[in-house]
Amino acid sequence: MKSIVSISVGLALLIQSSKALDIVRRCGNKFVLNDETFYFTGSNCYYLHYHETDENAPKVFEVAKKHNLKVIRNMAFIDKAYTQGGVYYASFNNVTREIDVNEGKDGLVHLDKVIALAEQYEVRLILPFTNNWADFGGMEQWVRDFGYTEHYHFYTVPEIKKSFKKYIKTIINRTNTITGKKYKEDGTIFAWELGNEPRCWGTNMGKNDNCTTKTLTSWIKEMSTYIKSLDKNHMVATGEEGFGLAGVDTDNDIYEFGDGNDFVANAALKTIDFATIHLYAPYWQFKDFVKEGVQYIESHAQAIKKLNKPIIMEEFGLYADTRDEVYPAYMQSMIDNDYNGIMYWMLAHDEYPDYDGFTLYDKNITVYIDKYTKMQKNKSGKKVTCKCKF
Repeated sequence: MKSIVSISVGLALLIQSSKALDIVRRCGNKFVLNDETFYFTGSNCYYLHYHETDENAPKVFEVAKKHNLKVIRNMAFIDKAYTQGGVYYASFNNVTREIDVNEGKDGLVHLDKVIALAEQYEVRLILPFTNNWADFGGMEQWVRDFGYTEHYHFYTVPEIKKSFKKYIKTIINRTNTITGKKYKEDGTIFAWELGNEPRCWGTNMGKNDNCTTKTLTSWIKEMSTYIKSLDKNHMVATGEEGFGLAGVDTDNDIYEFGDGNDFVANAALKTIDFATIHLYAPYWQFKDFVKEGVQYIESHAQAIKKLNKPIIMEEFGLYADTRDEVYPAYMQSMIDNDYNGIMYWMLAHDEYPDYDGFTLYDKNITVYIDKYTKMQKNKSGKKVTCKCKF
């Protein structure tokens, strides 16, 4: 095992010779890189920034590069109450009643490292600012810190929103201590994301009738507008799962609006550049994983096509005993329905445990993903003549 010192020195030397990545933009319903279409496969990895970053993050990026995975989603949040490995980004200040942002070596320097490594391996990052769920802090932790009791208070209480904007501003305006690049000018960042799976309820706080689709859509509009005021370069997404979609012939309640999501209304906002959906057949009481999963993929593709925006399948996971049948059906459907990005849950290096049963390691990616990565690559590189706007 290499020492942390030797890895850190090696990282610094690699970064000196790395090639800067250009910013990916949106033109109509396409992602565009240097005036050419950009389609991709990618994945999620939640531990890059806290779990022995110097040692493990390079292993993850090595796997990503080997399989030509072009985008990884890594969380840009971790609260002090949920410190992992001594790393945290945010903590509550009882005196000022604001969130303090930790920009030191046990804080955002870890995010600096992840971004620097991603650039070295020519991988781009989607970075969510908070979490709907209790893992690593996020919305419910902030609600408790400020002395409130309802999940939706994160979306509505002025002092919480003020601190969230402070947190966002600190990250967007940050200069990477390793590369010397400003985050808002760095093409390694594919997009900013408001949060991971925002809903009207979370892990420990239930649904309140005061939280509706208007609550979330209003918050999404306010925060995405704020991000755009700080960063004119990068795209912005909601990070939502795709709930709240009318007109689908099914009795499954994932299409209903009770969780506070309105897929079309949120995606239609001018300050949202592309739509995201997540898909978890094992969790969502699907009776027929293939049929209902493909229906979910197709119905959202059809809805977003009317808005002339790109769409990313940002998370989807399957247990090992269903993969042989279901993965090919999902992947081919996403190819056929012109998903601009296909990202599975989740990517890990071989030594990392499979905690949720959804992890694909190096050998699994070869079986289930590589074929479709080539198809996405074949869609890329087509000349685009439209003028990109944000």
